[in-house]
Amino acid sequence: MKVRITAAARWTGKFSAALMFEDSRAPLGHIKTAATSYLLTVADEEGFRGQYRKTILMRGDHGRQRLLLAGLGKRQDYSPERVRIAMAKLIKLAESLAVEELGLTVPDPKVRGGRDRFLAAAVEGAILADYRYTEHRKVDPETERPLGTLSLLFGPGQAATTTERRAVSGAQVIAEAVCYTRDLVNEPPSQKTPEMMAELATWLAKKNRISVKVMRKADLVQLGMNGILRVGAGSHEPPCLVHLTYQPRRKSHRTVCVIGKGVTFDAGGLSLKPANSMGTMKSDMAGAAAVLGLFRFLANTNVSATIHGLVPLAENLPGGGAQKPGDIIRHYNGTTVEVLNTDAEGRLLLADALAYGSTLKPDLMIDMATLTGACVIALGDECAALLGTDQKTINALTSVGRDQGELFWQLPLFDGYRSHLKSKVADIKNIGKPRVAGTIAAGLFLQEFVDKSIPWVHVDIAGPAFTEEGRPYVRHGATGFPLRTLAAFLREL
Repeated sequence: MKVRITAAARWTGKFSAALMFEDSRAPLGHIKTAATSYLLTVADEEGFRGQYRKTILMRGDHGRQRLLLAGLGKRQDYSPERVRIAMAKLIKLAESLAVEELGLTVPDPKVRGGRDRFLAAAVEGAILADYRYTEHRKVDPETERPLGTLSLLFGPGQAATTTERRAVSGAQVIAEAVCYTRDLVNEPPSQKTPEMMAELATWLAKKNRISVKVMRKADLVQLGMNGILRVGAGSHEPPCLVHLTYQPRRKSHRTVCVIGKGVTFDAGGLSLKPANSMGTMKSDMAGAAAVLGLFRFLANTNVSATIHGLVPLAENLPGGGAQKPGDIIRHYNGTTVEVLNTDAEGRLLLADALAYGSTLKPDLMIDMATLTGACVIALGDECAALLGTDQKTINALTSVGRDQGELFWQLPLFDGYRSHLKSKVADIKNIGKPRVAGTIAAGLFLQEFVDKSIPWVHVDIAGPAFTEEGRPYVRHGATGFPLRTLAAFLREL
């Protein structure tokens, strides 16, 4: 989708659109039509009064004037997320009408929170709602007609400021990075093996900004990264670890290490999953995809921090060389782990990555993983869990996420639950008590591999990373969660 900024007086498109507060006398912004009041009267008669998540198509001037309206609900409930959802509703209505270009009227600068934030939310909602994954299927032009252009229409005497233009451009960059992330997760598992993912990562390299290093099997053996090696031992596709580094244009004020779990397909290993649980296991690398999406974003923006991205990649299959329940792994930092369930493999990958990331001496470490089914049971499929040692970052991610429409909830790292991980033959075991505090036990396991001097936050995205039902600006499949929150958080640093 193209996004352009223009004056309403110069726009010649056929379909205009606007957002509207509930029971407001007029939509936000200037609409270029003398029939607007008549159309609003008709809309009211049809039951549309700007209700949240409601849309309507109005036709006037003998059918030549077409106005699409979307409701924001009550004025006191206004938020950027409501703008995203309203735009998603508009985009879907426009697509059903085969609209090639939609002109959105821009509100006056006094809109709550600032017009730049309104524009950013509108562009994000439009691009994210317009996304569809069509790489491996035929597209029916009669039923699937994505919007070609979104024009942002400024009224008489108004023009986009530099800040507003930057907001629009920034929204395009992050939305396109989210779509890239969605593509990676939606891709079939046999077409995104660890080596293929590593190759994609190398394409993100950018001179003087982003460097990429791939540690393959021989390197992992030499480094003693046996968690990554053993998870991938059941597959003929060798595992690897990708290390990306972003350097800002100007002085770096701090260093952040971001880690994403990259199990490109999870059959459970010898602790085999039931067949009906494998259908979405191509999404078990959503954490890794979010890291690569972050670097896609960083390549086109400027954040005043050094960012390390670590992506441990492996397939968890029950091949002849697969690790066995009862095996003991010695990880990169020397900690030994008794493997009692090979389907609790993500934490084994992350253990090596966290220990390696600690040697980089970052000021903050964040890992993201589709880690535990227990998290979905606890928080549902739209909310991620936060656990860690840095309360300031946990609070910030929760607050930023709320603004981005991405939900987070903190779970505790109860010290007394460490006893759940005690092993009689190793330092710790890779699972806790059956059906007891599974997400917390996983967080406590990961903490064993983080240097105690480094602030750390774990994000369990098992629920919101993938949807089989779809959400307002997310179709069936990958969501790109939590990339928008992570990018906004890093910008605010």
